[in-house]
Amino acid sequence: MASTAVKNSTDTKTLKKPYQFRRFLDLQWSDLNCDLHMHTTWTDGKARVSDILQLSVQKGLSYVAFTEHVRKSTNWFPKFVQEVRSYTETYPQLRLLVGCEAKALDANGEFDVSEEILVECDLVLGSVHRFPNGQGGYINVSELTPKEFIQIEFELALGLLKFAPIDVLAHPGGMYSRLHDEFPAELMRELMKVSLERGIAIEINTYYLRNLPNFLELCAEVNPYVSIGSDVHRLEQLANCRDQLHELGVGVATP
Repeated sequence: MASTAVKNSTDTKTLKKPYQFRRFLDLQWSDLNCDLHMHTTWTDGKARVSDILQLSVQKGLSYVAFTEHVRKSTNWFPKFVQEVRSYTETYPQLRLLVGCEAKALDANGEFDVSEEILVECDLVLGSVHRFPNGQGGYINVSELTPKEFIQIEFELALGLLKFAPIDVLAHPGGMYSRLHDEFPAELMRELMKVSLERGIAIEINTYYLRNLPNFLELCAEVNPYVSIGSDVHRLEQLANCRDQLHELGVGVATP
């Protein structure tokens, strides 16, 4: 269960059960055989929890994590938790994880999630989705130069890694990658190094990455803890991350 105490940069985050992340160079097939970033009709996904579970069994997945978008004001989370956990006995071949994805609110690790939600989660994803302007609103990203865009996204992600009680940095550099180009390697390398210091997993997110092989080269260089996430919003995306990594020869060894 995720800690609810905001940690400072000198703390060492202890990876928690029920899911133990591995460092990139230690990945085996069993570590890839999961999808740890999924959204359902509870938020902006197109499939129900039950639909995803049925297909997960068909695809032979071992672990799945439902990581819905949340805010501090979210009040439906207990019902969502209840639904996911209600399937535990129905699908004994799957390990079901309850999680959330919350966005950064500033560069000091503040993110948009309540304490009540955090204590319910097996997995907490922190992400950069919008750029706060410090006045309760958001920056119009179309007015930013690419250099400004990169710097803001980097600082928000760094704040999550250094100070927030997260287990995973979701789609690092993903906003810039979606709207512009590949996130600069030197800054991604720095994020990976900081994530390793705190024992936080960097997400391999095949929905956002522009150049998966380049990202994997950085992973091999820094060897951070990694999380496997397809960022599922539609059923056909399920296990995409696992399958793409397997095709590239990642984690081919058996336990």
